[in-house]
Amino acid sequence: MERVKKVFYKSKEIIFVDYSNVKQEDEMIAILNTHKEMVLKDNKKHLFCADYTGSFTQPRYMKEANRFLSDTKHLIFKGSFLGITGAKGVLLSSVTRLFGLKFRSFSDKNSALDFLIE
Repeated sequence: MERVKKVFYKSKEIIFVDYSNVKQEDEMIAILNTHKEMVLKDNKKHLFCADYTGSFTQPRYMKEANRFLSDTKHLIFKGSFLGITGAKGVLLSSVTRLFGLKFRSFSDKNSALDFLIE
């Protein structure tokens, strides 16, 4: 299963990152690193949607995610998230404010993708 891929939605290129149902921290970090490599290799502004439905974020992953944001902030235009509820939602809000990013959480994929192309 391809966890990081480029998709087109209403003629806009979006990186879709699928963390859904991933329970192992090492697998989450590997997916994150694939996303990072893609963004840095392309070296252009990106839109992305990440699906965290049924996954668990852990401390080492969060440290790597913060490093990802530091290294790619200049190339990430906008991001949307699925499956972010409860404590993960509070964390997303904090990161969004800290890094000054255009990130939002959504309950369905079409709303998340529509936000990206607005």
